[in-house]
Amino acid sequence: MEETLPTLYLPVDSKVELEIKSRDVIHSFWVPAFLEKIDMFPERTNYMSFTTGREGVFAGKCAELCGEYHSEMLFNVAVVSQEEYDAQMEQLRSEGNVGSVGDEYNRNPNQNDTSNN
Repeated sequence: MEETLPTLYLPVDSKVELEIKSRDVIHSFWVPAFLEKIDMFPERTNYMSFTTGREGVFAGKCAELCGEYHSEMLFNVAVVSQEEYDAQMEQLRSEGNVGSVGDEYNRNPNQNDTSNN
């Protein structure tokens, strides 16, 4: 596992539903080992559901040619024991990482602009 990549932690043998959104252009959330891929569109929410299987670290990436930094859109998914998952979530909470990212990170300044309506 590359330590510099963001990692999504999931508990083993769990049903998971991911809420997928894009802030700028079309992207695609892809974890080849999961045999699942879903596209993300600006101003639309998609959902991906699956059940985690065996423990391990799996590589993920954006599978939609989306712009200048496409080749850098890499991440890991770590499927871990429930105990390790709980410990990781507690560590993130104690660091102030609560999993909520607002529109302040939106890189498309014209999106959601209602000032001209």
